[in-house]
Amino acid sequence: MELAFLDLVKSSIHYINEPYCFKIFDNHNANDNIVMEKGFYFMLVINGTAVVSDVYNNYILEKNNLLIFTPSVRAVFFDMSREFLLYCLYIVPDYFDSLSVGLLLYNRVSHFIGNYELPVFHLEKEQAYCIQNTLVLFSGLTEKMLIYRDGAVRHLCSFLMLQMADVVYMNVHDNSGCVKRSNDIFRKFKKLLVHNYRKHHDIKFYACNLNISTTYLSRVVKNLTGHTVNFHISELLCADARKMLECSDLEVKEIADVLGFSDQSVFGKFFRRKTGMSPMKFRMRKSF
Repeated sequence: MELAFLDLVKSSIHYINEPYCFKIFDNHNANDNIVMEKGFYFMLVINGTAVVSDVYNNYILEKNNLLIFTPSVRAVFFDMSREFLLYCLYIVPDYFDSLSVGLLLYNRVSHFIGNYELPVFHLEKEQAYCIQNTLVLFSGLTEKMLIYRDGAVRHLCSFLMLQMADVVYMNVHDNSGCVKRSNDIFRKFKKLLVHNYRKHHDIKFYACNLNISTTYLSRVVKNLTGHTVNFHISELLCADARKMLECSDLEVKEIADVLGFSDQSVFGKFFRRKTGMSPMKFRMRKSF
């Protein structure tokens, strides 16, 4: 059974009024798949093993793995061992954007996001222990505060971001300690993209909304990821198309309409160029 993380926590008494939600996954069904999407997720594997998957790869998780997911990522946890234990902090995207150190952490993981890799890091025992202790604070400390609760939450979030930025820095050996304007632009581009890729396939839309030229946006995205803006747009469209062809009974023409293509023929040529086969052949391949 596929379970959305946000559905699991909506019943939480503090969820509606809080910019975050902390949850411990320790009581799960072996057949459950947990979906993380539409937010910032900061996760630490405390015990056991599991597999996490995006549309591109599977990753085997183990104790002391740190995972950092952004709103443009949709990941599914499955094959969780009986002793699997995960601490997960969800932060509302708008609130994350308001944190002064949020972009610093995003700067650290942008290489993975731009290259369609999940930011998964293996921490040393002491690093994992420190982050675990900070995550636990979200489960109870702020609930006992009244007057200064909002300030405490903001400072606690910022402290965690700095902790994670520090350990990611040591893992990826990136010696640029400042937030670059190019990373800020790429962050905003990815945010725009995840909400608009079905309707807008043209770089002009994204450059216009970012108040920069198409040439500058192209250069920023290419330098950071090694791929063009059109590549990023087409990757999301193709991943969406594959999912609908595999998991829905929509006609090919209907899928083409949903994804913003002018007609079925244009969609077919696009899909064949990306996958090497027609949409119908892709859909029917499991039948052989």
